[in-house]
Amino acid sequence: MERQWTKKVTKYEILKYLIQYRKQWFNHVTYLWGEPFIQWVFWDALKLWKKLGFTILVTTNATTIHLQREAEKYLPYINELILSIEAIDSDLQQKISRSKVVVHWDKVFENINLYWKGSYLKANIVITNDNLHELLNIVTYIHQKWMHNIAITYPDINLSYYWKEHLKKSVTPTYSDAIIEIIKVNNYCEEHNINLKIVDFPFCIFPKNQMETYIKKTDEFDYWNRLKVWTDLYEGADPTSNVIDRNDTIPRERKQIDTCNNCKYSDMCWWPSLDYGVLYWYNEIKNIEHE
Repeated sequence: MERQWTKKVTKYEILKYLIQYRKQWFNHVTYLWGEPFIQWVFWDALKLWKKLGFTILVTTNATTIHLQREAEKYLPYINELILSIEAIDSDLQQKISRSKVVVHWDKVFENINLYWKGSYLKANIVITNDNLHELLNIVTYIHQKWMHNIAITYPDINLSYYWKEHLKKSVTPTYSDAIIEIIKVNNYCEEHNINLKIVDFPFCIFPKNQMETYIKKTDEFDYWNRLKVWTDLYEGADPTSNVIDRNDTIPRERKQIDTCNNCKYSDMCWWPSLDYGVLYWYNEIKNIEHE
């Protein structure tokens, strides 16, 4: 179960909810959204989670854990670690982040080997127009660091934050362009026994003759796990409920379009983003008929 906050929280609020959830037999904490190691409340929260006996999963872009003092402080507490890796090359990192921040990935992996004692390590690559043609090189580098769990994620489309032309130029590739590179990565991963997940792509854009194989690589294949998102906007909700209205907009601003009606995968697929059609229309979305 995940909980999202729309406001800043104190360590006392976090403690209150952790005790509540522990009494309900929850035993796992996932910390994501925002860079955890620069959040002022994270260190206190991390110690509280561990004291209460939670297993802890943290998603990070590794901005600070290339530093020995930071890695030595935080990594021993973390059971499961997901690294957000959009580029290895420093110039490409800065181009994607639109900042001067550079993550020294060789040092990050050196510190992970030294200080992290957890059980699950994964890399998540958000695919963009900026890194699209470097995708296979990024995956190869990650594999050379002995990582065997990799996810490729389609970016969120946020027209309220970015201009349409910026999204098309730098952030959001077409599904068709993305799949060309993903097929190369998938072939590499199968050759090297890498567990590949492909996240936030409609099923119908996968190669038709291999569709079932690709679908099993998506997190949507087990989509119920992603429905248990409980925010403070829905305080009365049951966090263990599997009920969802798939006629409404679902997480990550997805909604069924007319083409998806009666598709054989309509009860499993997350469908395209609402704003994808604003950028590229929906010409790539196909109805997969029942056999």
